[in-house]
This record gives sequence, C-alpha cells and structure tokens, in this order.
Amino acid sequence: MERPLEQLRAALDSKIPVLVQTHDFPDHDAMGAAYALCELLLRLGYECSITYGGMIQSISLASMIDQLDIPLLAFEDAVSGPERQTIVVDGSPAAGTIKATAGRLVGVIDHHPSRKPMKCPFVDVRTQTGSCSAIIWSYWKEAGEEPDKTTATALLAGIQLDTDFLSRRVSAEDLNAHYDLFFKGNSKLAREVVRTALSLEQLPEIGRALMEFRVNGVFLLTEVHGDYSSELLSVLADFLLRLKEIQFVTVIEVSGGEYRLSARSRSHDIDAGEIIRRVLSGKGTGGRHPHMAGGFIKPNKYPGAERLLLDITNAAAEYRSENETDSQGN
Repeated sequence: MERPLEQLRAALDSKIPVLVQTHDFPDHDAMGAAYALCELLLRLGYECSITYGGMIQSISLASMIDQLDIPLLAFEDAVSGPERQTIVVDGSPAAGTIKATAGRLVGVIDHHPSRKPMKCPFVDVRTQTGSCSAIIWSYWKEAGEEPDKTTATALLAGIQLDTDFLSRRVSAEDLNAHYDLFFKGNSKLAREVVRTALSLEQLPEIGRALMEFRVNGVFLLTEVHGDYSSELLSVLADFLLRLKEIQFVTVIEVSGGEYRLSARSRSHDIDAGEIIRRVLSGKGTGGRHPHMAGGFIKPNKYPGAERLLLDITNAAAEYRSENETDSQGN
C-alpha cells in the first residue's frame, strides 16, 4: 500500500474524535501501536483517545502503561460517550480478536491474517511484518515526524514482544524500525517491561504445569489451573517449545468465564494459527500466525486435555495432507 497514512487521513473526519482501539486483552505490541498512532494523530491535529476491550492481564504491560504514563479511556466510557470514529490496531473484528468496537469502525491496521474480508473504509494488513508497532513506525516516517522518547519506547517494547527480541517472524520493516527507535527511546525500560513477565506466586503453578503435561508424538499440551496473566501461558509455551522432541505446544488456562490458550509451532508445515482456528471452530475463537497463536474456549465446550490434544494432532495431520495434495497438484 502506497502512503497508507495519507489514505487513513482521507477516511477520517477531522471534526470527529478518533478512538484507537486495541485487540481485546491487549499486549505490549497492541498498546505500543495504539499509543504511537494516537500520539501521531494528536500531532496532526486530531482529537484522539485509546481504549480496549477485556482487561489488562499482563503484569509487565501494566508496568509499561504505568511507567510510560499511557492515558486510557475505559471501554464503557468510550461506548457511552460522544460520537467517535474508531481505528483498530493489532487485531480486527474479522479476525475474531475484537468482540465489539466502541465507535464507528473506520480503519483496521494489523499484521494478523484473517479469512473474512474487512468491512471498513481503510485497511492496512501486513501479514509479513512481525509486529503492528513496526507498521505504525512507518506511519511516522511517512508523516516526516520524529517520535518523542516515550513513543519510541512504547514502539520498541511492542516490536520486541511480538518478535521475541528480533528472533521470531522478523521482517525488514521490524529491523528498520527497531534500529531507528533503539537510541530514540529508553531501550533498557522497553526490555525490562517485556521481560518482567512472571511473579513468585506463579512458580508453584508453573512447576505443576511442567510436570503434568501430555504428549502425542511431536505435540505437547499442558493445563494451567487458576486465573493467571496471559504472559504465563506465553512464557510456558515458548519454554516448552525448546524441547527437542516437540514441534507444537499448547498451554491452556482452565478457569474463568473463558478458557484461554496459547500455542507455538516450530514446524514449517504445522501452521499454529490455522490449526488452532480449526480446532476451536464451534468451541470458541482462535488463530493468529503460523508460528504462534492464541484463542478462547467456552468452558462448556472444553473437551478435556486428552481430547483437545488429539483434536490438535488430527487437525495438523489434515492440514499437512491438504498442503501435500496442493503441492502435488501444482
């Protein structure tokens, strides 16, 4: 897409306040992208606020919001307030990562694939980019503006989280953005707020999850019992994927109104986002990237750990078979 910021501004009404909304239960990339986009729009003369659905479940994200003094508008206030035009970042209603928008949907800026078409005036989805924060950085470059230290730090944290410190799904855009922002922001703070993910009180549950796992071939699944941060699931999934015998990991939190899960794949022919999307169809929602995915299962639809692991294994086998057939056909 050529000059996306120019196209976004063409879709906006300069007289109506703008609401930048993250995906539900945001992470550092969503919040960093939202803050940086809002700061850019404020500099360009728009009235702008940030909101999100769900809650802040991440210890380190709460720390980032506090230390960078990121102003947030409660979702309920955004819904009941005056007319607003909404830009969704790092997610979309079509991808199932946002249940409702707080205002009239005008734009979607994302790096996650979606099987459904986006129904809004402006869409900028770059599935090859490892972070949404890098996309927003490109908007600053197009505008010819320089982000201040706080904005640069927020973007750095977003890039570092979603690319696992430039080790996963890294694009040239991520590298260029990280290089440009590294000395403009507080790189030490960005690193600390991404890495400070766990607390001592979580160690007993981590130990239990590491001992009571299930394996089916190269697939591993473990449950977490209790209401923990989404980071705990991600950290466990990343750690367990380091096992040499394992190529696909699923960590699921079996508590609360919705059971959250995090999945990781290190196999080029096992697409985590697609596998999780298929497995959760009819049970909840899920998807994301080929190497990392997440989702929610309705408690009354949870089939249990053994069955869920079998469903994942079978879905992966079907996916591989379909790809082999397509390759032979071509």
